[in-house]
Amino acid sequence: MAKLIRSVIVLGMLASLAGATGFWAFAETVHKLSPARDPRADAIVVLTGDEERITTGVRLMAEGRAPRLLISGVNPTTRMPTELKRPVDGSDTTRDALVRCCIEIGHAAMNTSGNADEARQWVRNNGFRSLIVVTSSYHMLRSRVEFARVMPDIHLVSHPVSAGRNLQLENWWHHWPTARLLFGEYLKFLGSSARFSVARLVTPVPEPSRPVLPPGSLPSASATPRSDR
Repeated sequence: MAKLIRSVIVLGMLASLAGATGFWAFAETVHKLSPARDPRADAIVVLTGDEERITTGVRLMAEGRAPRLLISGVNPTTRMPTELKRPVDGSDTTRDALVRCCIEIGHAAMNTSGNADEARQWVRNNGFRSLIVVTSSYHMLRSRVEFARVMPDIHLVSHPVSAGRNLQLENWWHHWPTARLLFGEYLKFLGSSARFSVARLVTPVPEPSRPVLPPGSLPSASATPRSDR
């Protein structure tokens, strides 16, 4: 019995060490994420959560990085004409025309996996082959895994944005709210990674078309926070 107890204690300590190491690697990866220098794709998907995500997605489209934009997970009662037009240069007529022709708002998604499902349907309907994914940096790794799970043949380009002044990713271990947010996101990331692995076992994808996480990320895997759940 004593030997069994010691074995359980050792296994528990090893599991705790592995979990702590994984969390540290996750947090450091999030801190080092940065947008691609010259992102280009068939379309852009913004995962709602704060205004900067939306304005960044619209700005990228206005710069010609992609001709179409989906804002996924918008609350059905929310209307955002100001946020959509602000990053676009030109007259009100020009801005209105761009919003009407090229921006779609999705209300179906209630969480991150829902964002991925909503984006997948939009991608299939339009025949896109590549996407720029815009979300907060702390949310990007999990979003990439969820998108890769449901769209394994779509090339994903990460465009993380700032998480705001309330988070301090550079010295996250000194800032309890940031550390707590990152730990919660890490646990969700592990769940998404597990679903990704199961999906690949059930439906294998040829190696050349398998999406990968951003460079330097882990090998496995707000104002309206509904889409970050």
